[in-house]
Amino acid sequence: MTIFRIHIRTIMATCMVVLAIFSTSGQGAIRSRINAIKTADPFAISGSVGTSLGLSYNSNYPASTPFSSNIYASLNLSFYSFQLPFSFYFANNTTSFSYPQLPSFHLGFMPTYKNWKFHLGSSSMHFSNYTYSGLTFLGAGVEYQGERFRMGTFAGVLQHATRMKGYDDRSAIQQLADSLLGLNVPEGNLPQYRRDAIGFKIGVGDERNFLDFSVFKAKDKIKTLPTEWRDTLAPQDNLTIGLSGRFAIKRWFAFTANIGASLHNPDLRDSLKIEDYQKFERYVNWLFTPGDGFRLRFAGDAAMNFMFKHFNGSLTYRLVQPDYVSLGTHNFNQNAHSLGTVMNFSMFKGRSNLGLVGYIQRDNTNKKQMYTNQVATYSLNWNNAIGNIFNMGLQYSGIKQDQYDGSQKINDSIRVNSIVHTVNVSPTFSFERIHNHTIGFTANFVQNKNLNKLIAKGMDIKTLTVGATYGIDLEALRLGIDAGYDYSTSSSQYAHYNSHGISAGLRYRIMQKDHLNWNLSYNGYVAYNIQKDEGAKNDFSLSNSISSNFSFKHAHTASLYLSLSNFSDLERIGQRVRTNLDCRFTLSYSYSFAARIIKKKTKQERAEAKLAREVKKISKQK
Repeated sequence: MTIFRIHIRTIMATCMVVLAIFSTSGQGAIRSRINAIKTADPFAISGSVGTSLGLSYNSNYPASTPFSSNIYASLNLSFYSFQLPFSFYFANNTTSFSYPQLPSFHLGFMPTYKNWKFHLGSSSMHFSNYTYSGLTFLGAGVEYQGERFRMGTFAGVLQHATRMKGYDDRSAIQQLADSLLGLNVPEGNLPQYRRDAIGFKIGVGDERNFLDFSVFKAKDKIKTLPTEWRDTLAPQDNLTIGLSGRFAIKRWFAFTANIGASLHNPDLRDSLKIEDYQKFERYVNWLFTPGDGFRLRFAGDAAMNFMFKHFNGSLTYRLVQPDYVSLGTHNFNQNAHSLGTVMNFSMFKGRSNLGLVGYIQRDNTNKKQMYTNQVATYSLNWNNAIGNIFNMGLQYSGIKQDQYDGSQKINDSIRVNSIVHTVNVSPTFSFERIHNHTIGFTANFVQNKNLNKLIAKGMDIKTLTVGATYGIDLEALRLGIDAGYDYSTSSSQYAHYNSHGISAGLRYRIMQKDHLNWNLSYNGYVAYNIQKDEGAKNDFSLSNSISSNFSFKHAHTASLYLSLSNFSDLERIGQRVRTNLDCRFTLSYSYSFAARIIKKKTKQERAEAKLAREVKKISKQK
């Protein structure tokens, strides 16, 4: 009997492979795959080997091991473009090795005929954001897409039951056949029921104006798990209905909306004990099985979009009730509603662009949370350009947080009421006078302010940073130079701190040819940190790094990295607390290779080989 089951599965897997090859929708991919096999070399080998050596020291961790090293190798065998990869990795006395294993994949194909599309095996579809969207099912489905009418339906397994990890009594042939059929049951430490699903959608209209209606049903099969596991995981039942639509006026206005209604039973083990319902239980259980904790919830969103020549904008609203569940979609941000707007202005023939974004979200729609939280975010982004010479960027963003009463009255002394302002200005000049020059300026201001006067002002923080950079590219000398200066000041109730910093960078192309490249670069930064608080000491922070990269014929690559840093690794709202010395050295090398052991011969090469064999045969006869 076992052998018979194995043969049946193997035959089914073979049939599915054959059907997949002749399916209409996959003709392009299959044709390209067949061409790849036909044009590939019969046998090729490629891979890489490499090693690296590192040395490091950190004054905060003096007892840590300073040396590190690794060796790695990979080998890939290609037979008519089919890959067999091997890899080896050794690092700090730890070894890992990987090799080709029994394949585990899901097979599915989607043949098409005129306006029809069929789903067989492992596939996915999209109905609605609140019913079913994108989750993979194993089964069968069909879609029809006409000019003014469309429909679709599917039925299959949405998730497999979980097999106990480390226990698998199937033979290798069964595992391969099940893998080809997409019937592999995943292994895990947590139990999981098999979840069957069915869905249907129907719609009318075109891309600009349409109305779609969808229904999705999913239910866990209780008997798909051992009895001892059923106490740890509740089987679920879910029925969702969705309605989506779009209405457009020419090309300047569009209104879209999505609505979902969900019936969800979080535990099928609890039955609804109502006499009137029990009379009709056997007639409605196929559609939905209610329980003591079943619930009806709604979710939806709507958006208005305006599109003109120099302006486009949108206004969106979304509401998701608490405990809204659809087993055909991913999780939602529940028990919240939000309102947002986006506006974009294009001026001066596109040389100036202004963007405005505003978004506000508030939770606790059911008033059962202890407190109600509200977050408002807003931003402005303004970019101006004059040819390729000048660009001015101005960004502002704000975050306002508030807290209100919920199921309990919140104490004013702990109520959250704060705002954060961030402003950034960054003009940049780029011009060419024999050499390429770039000049940039930056100014950044951040203010975190507590608006609840009953709370100590320890949250109030102000930080201002201004700086200037200059870069030049000396193409004739194969040299690039960067330099910069920045000043920053930060203050709070507990700390006051200023810093002056200077940066420098060099990029030198030692050698640049077709098969040989060798680069050298240096980056350095030094800052003097002034701490104004009583008892605090001023200090220096610096970082220096040198790196070099070498490549020859794209096969040999080597790199060298050296760094020496002394910086403050602990901060307390702008106050430098402790300095840290860090030194690093890394040297690495790798070699990549690729060889065609048995080459694919061209038509001319085959003809020449045939002619050579005939000449050799004639010469032997003589």
